[in-house]
Amino acid sequence: MNIYITRHGQTDWNTVWKLQGRTDIALNATGIEQARKTGEGLRKAGISFDIVYSSPLKRALATAEIMSGFPRGAIRTDERIIELSFGSAEGTTPEDRKRRKELSWFDDFFDAPEKYEPRDGAEPFSSSLSRTADFWENEIRALEGKAGNVLVVTHGGALQSLLLHIDKRSLRDYWKVSFQNCAMNLVTLERGVFRLEWTSRLFE
Repeated sequence: MNIYITRHGQTDWNTVWKLQGRTDIALNATGIEQARKTGEGLRKAGISFDIVYSSPLKRALATAEIMSGFPRGAIRTDERIIELSFGSAEGTTPEDRKRRKELSWFDDFFDAPEKYEPRDGAEPFSSSLSRTADFWENEIRALEGKAGNVLVVTHGGALQSLLLHIDKRSLRDYWKVSFQNCAMNLVTLERGVFRLEWTSRLFE
């Protein structure tokens, strides 16, 4: 079974490096076009999907709908693949956080994730890793033999958690791989074994 995992298309907040987290931001025109082009590229490559999963946030759900061609009602939304919450840091840019001393706790999120201690309602990495592992083990694993190609549309942070469960890298290397909007990653499941095949491939 092939599990194609991608990050949602671009939003206006992406263009100014604002932390989105659980804030429900819509795709912008570029994001809509990215999802459309990726869908076309997948179809040109002969890839269609039996099942589509999405984070419930609208930037992911719209990406899943456009990319897959599935009607929204046929897409399985799942809270386990929602983005991490960034608490009081949501909606801030890197410049905002440099100016606001009270947000200095967020510095380790990208710079030293193994030292990150969230505050003000932000989600710890341990929580994101736990829920995404549950998605793999108690949702996706059960599909082996029942589906050929599965699409999972999520977010930059949650995507790292999903892949870390497969490639077993350390938390220190959480951000080792970077993902453009709508870049595709492939995980296979064969005879009960998950394997990361490749990352960050664009289909256009």
